[in-house]
Amino acid sequence: MSPAPSRPLSVLAALVVALLPLHSARAGKIAINDEAHLNIAMLLQTQAQVIEDAAPLGGVGTDFFLRRVRLLVYGNVNKRLSFFMETDQPNFGKDGNFNAQFFVQDAFVSYEFLDKVSVDVGLVIAPLSRHNLQGAIALNTVDFHSNLVRFTAGVGKVWRDVGVQLRGFVGPLGFRAAILNGQEGVRLDDGTTVNPDDLPRGVAMVRWNFLTREEDLFFQGIYFAEQTHLSIGAGAEYQPNAIASATGKHDSAAFSADVFLDLPFSASQELVFQTTVFHYRQGMNNPQSGTGFLSELGYRFGKVEPVVSAEYFNSRVRAQDAVALRPGFNVWFMKHTFNLKTELALTRVGDLSEAETRLTGTAQVQFFY
Repeated sequence: MSPAPSRPLSVLAALVVALLPLHSARAGKIAINDEAHLNIAMLLQTQAQVIEDAAPLGGVGTDFFLRRVRLLVYGNVNKRLSFFMETDQPNFGKDGNFNAQFFVQDAFVSYEFLDKVSVDVGLVIAPLSRHNLQGAIALNTVDFHSNLVRFTAGVGKVWRDVGVQLRGFVGPLGFRAAILNGQEGVRLDDGTTVNPDDLPRGVAMVRWNFLTREEDLFFQGIYFAEQTHLSIGAGAEYQPNAIASATGKHDSAAFSADVFLDLPFSASQELVFQTTVFHYRQGMNNPQSGTGFLSELGYRFGKVEPVVSAEYFNSRVRAQDAVALRPGFNVWFMKHTFNLKTELALTRVGDLSEAETRLTGTAQVQFFY
């Protein structure tokens, strides 16, 4: 009698046999039946940076690291019920640190109870603006303008929070409205009670699609599309008594307004523009309070695209401002599947009239499949 196979080999064999009857329409997609399917994908973004005055002796520093490593699992159980989950381990190896946290970044189920109207339950992105609802896979720049997305410190995880969201369309009007956990009601060490009534956080966004509806779960920074995308949107966030500072307790409030345009002139030429204004109220003495904006402009010629972006934040606290200009160049070898993005960031932080301009050059190779 031959020895029994080891348990790991038995499990692997059983899994292979179970998957053999399933027909895969494309790599990573497993069709279970006419309505149900499972997708498994990976995102890898590798960055190289050259940073002014970052070397130990004050010279130019270099850094090579994995900006994002994500595993995505998503699909449909039937025509109405779907799910999405992804992990992340950002900045893996940055500054030689390979202890970056591995965590679940998104995890929710969606039920479409009306045509193009769904409810999401789980860990979702707080829907304040189109910019922070973009997918990292489909950005038109190297990265997000993270300095302008200033949710209450310590709330949620990477712009995500746990709760329930209503998402959908009424004609050309798209909407997302979420009730999220937000800042927990808690008594601090100094005796101050933050959010004493333990009320949830509300975040909502509406946008008007003039020509083509953006029905993506995560918006794209560039579509490589034949149809023009033009939309305007506005968002708001509010949670009472969510912040404690030296001047007492404060409500957390945020507002946004944005415009997005993706204008194709032909299959090989495309103009892409977006701009967003943010306003935050988190206490007069809080440097997170203030007003800022971002803008991006690119023009694609076939597989190449020069792009420039800028951002500015005017804090309510003196000498806590920030400004950045980022000219760059993208090469879309295989659109969002495989590309190279570069930029030179010129930034100033603090008192802008006296702050020095810092230079950082970044090149990023993206693979998504």
